Amino acid sequence: MTATRRYRRMEGVAETLVEDEAFLILPDSGDLFHLDRLALALWRALEEPADDDELVDLFADVFPDTPRETIKADLDRSLNSLLAGGLIHPVD
Repeated sequence: MTATRRYRRMEGVAETLVEDEAFLILPDSGDLFHLDRLALALWRALEEPADDDELVDLFADVFPDTPRETIKADLDRSLNSLLAGGLIHPVD
């Protein structure tokens, strides 16, 4: 995360839990996305729009023994995956 950007969820995306698995379904296409635990936590954290720094702070509070650099890198991968899938988008 080189520059701070604010993200929000795409509207109308359905969340489905099947046993210990989480899936998001895009409303128009019906495309289905499997979320790992970090991506699901990130998806839920983005119930309200948040920026990179807010997200890192949130996850650093939850995982105080994990270096911030590791948290940033993990969140960056998950954010990029959610962005590529059209599940979230940056806002100004």
